[in-house]
Amino acid sequence: MFPLFDDKLFECDIPGPTKQEIRAIVLSKMKIFPGCRILEVGTGTGAVTSDLERLGCYVISLDQNEYITDAPGRKFTRYADYIQALSPWFASRSVVFDSIFIGGSEHVEETITLAYDLIKRDGVIVINAFSLDTLTRASRALEVTFGNYDVIQVTVSKAEKLGKHRSFIARNPVFIFFTLPKLETLFLPLVFLLSVDPLEQFCPYL
Repeated sequence: MFPLFDDKLFECDIPGPTKQEIRAIVLSKMKIFPGCRILEVGTGTGAVTSDLERLGCYVISLDQNEYITDAPGRKFTRYADYIQALSPWFASRSVVFDSIFIGGSEHVEETITLAYDLIKRDGVIVINAFSLDTLTRASRALEVTFGNYDVIQVTVSKAEKLGKHRSFIARNPVFIFFTLPKLETLFLPLVFLLSVDPLEQFCPYL
């Protein structure tokens, strides 16, 4: 499992990647096991998707931007499915995801509602918030949708060589939300759809 993929492998013109240290914490909050199904909203460079597949997860990664076709993470994944789509318009025929990771979305409230609808009864939802706007909107939407959640604030400093010395350079602080579905969803019956092709369970609208 460790070490995770190096950040340098994902450096490109696409915003990101989610730093290795942050990815380690994000993964620790998710429900991960061989063969688990993960929905990621906000592909970015594909760093998180790459780590998840390496751990034996089947990942569907959504991003509304065209650069999803050039995500460096595609080079390190064989089975993950990358879909260019707006998260509010993504639909699934059954509740199939063990964990949902929201790494970035302009449609914060709608994406949290989507996650609520698609998560398994014992699944976990993890959200990264980098901006004050996302922090505020995510906390309000989680309060309304789930009623209960946890959040941690992480700040990482990394030593970089400056002249003859090494100094610690602080990276942007990240707020990581993680939650479980509301209590009433724990008792809802699950609908299982048998299909040879896992993609047949999904109906993305571009």
